[in-house]
Amino acid sequence: MTPVHPYKNRSRRLRKKLHVGEFQEFGFQLMFSLKPQLASFEEALDRWLEFIESQGWGFGGGGVLSGLEIGGYLCQIAGGSLTEADREQAACWLASQPWVASHQIDPLSDAWYGPWQE
Repeated sequence: MTPVHPYKNRSRRLRKKLHVGEFQEFGFQLMFSLKPQLASFEEALDRWLEFIESQGWGFGGGGVLSGLEIGGYLCQIAGGSLTEADREQAACWLASQPWVASHQIDPLSDAWYGPWQE
């Protein structure tokens, strides 16, 4: 998580517009691989999207059909931050799915400014 830079004298309105300081929002990257004998790529993606939409989250990403992997960035759809509890909930849900071979969830990061892979 990025610390607030106190040396920047920005107004509350500008901090809100830039999503910094007390208005900073967090999400996380994740990736999981599938067991093709238990679920097709399309079925797995549909189940995953159904779960995250039920939580009010948004997912930006996709997958690799040949590698049977789905990955992307998860954040709040209506603004705001995800928490460590949300990370744990996503991890538990993925672990409970028999068609998920493995999963990796990154630490919380700034949803507006990265870190993004180049």
